[in-house]
Amino acid sequence: MRSSRVLFAALVAVVLGLFLPGTASAERIGGLLVTPGESVDQVPVRLKTEKGCPQGATGYIATMKGHGLDNVVVVPTSDVLMSHDKEFMVPVANTFSDYAKDNNTTLQGRYEITLSCVDAFSQQNFGDFTASIDIPAAGRYAAVGAAKGPARNTDPIVPPELGLGAEEPGAAPAPQAGDPGQQPSDVAQPGAAPADVAEPDRSGSSSNTFLYLGGGVAVLVVAAAIGARIRRRGPATTTESETE
Repeated sequence: MRSSRVLFAALVAVVLGLFLPGTASAERIGGLLVTPGESVDQVPVRLKTEKGCPQGATGYIATMKGHGLDNVVVVPTSDVLMSHDKEFMVPVANTFSDYAKDNNTTLQGRYEITLSCVDAFSQQNFGDFTASIDIPAAGRYAAVGAAKGPARNTDPIVPPELGLGAEEPGAAPAPQAGDPGQQPSDVAQPGAAPADVAEPDRSGSSSNTFLYLGGGVAVLVVAAAIGARIRRRGPATTTESETE
């Protein structure tokens, strides 16, 4: 009877291992570079793999274990920037201080960080990248050995060739300064009136025309008055001559 129970339990374990998701430990395939390599435990941390994930992996997940932390997930399952043919960088979701507070513990001793290349659906593990950190003093950490990266996060998380400013293949290059094909907006185009030439002021011409007309009318009026006066004086002079 006892042997039947043991056999049943073994079968259940096998079935669970086959069908339930898990991140069972796999072989180590490389190391992780921790940046900053040494700092306070309240700074954002990045992990960089030594090489790409094995073929078949469609994502990754990172955990941390040590005093007070039992395989705490520090990078949720994702495939962002994952590569199969070269190293890639992954930001840790929170700071080491945050994980200590969330688990009601104080960081001390040595901790191991493991980034596993997995099948994002079944969580099948294709290999692990690992790194270790020490807690030399309260509130500080230091990566151990080859895992110790530079003191500052200087490299971009997104490679330049994948950045937002990268030109797509086949796209026409942006015009550069001094390019003969570039036509500045302030250069007049052939057949077009210059935009900055003001219309001629015609107000003075209208005033001059009015003055000319007014002067002509005045001359005519004066000439008419003189002619009328001469006509009036003409008959009178003739009468006086006849009388004499």
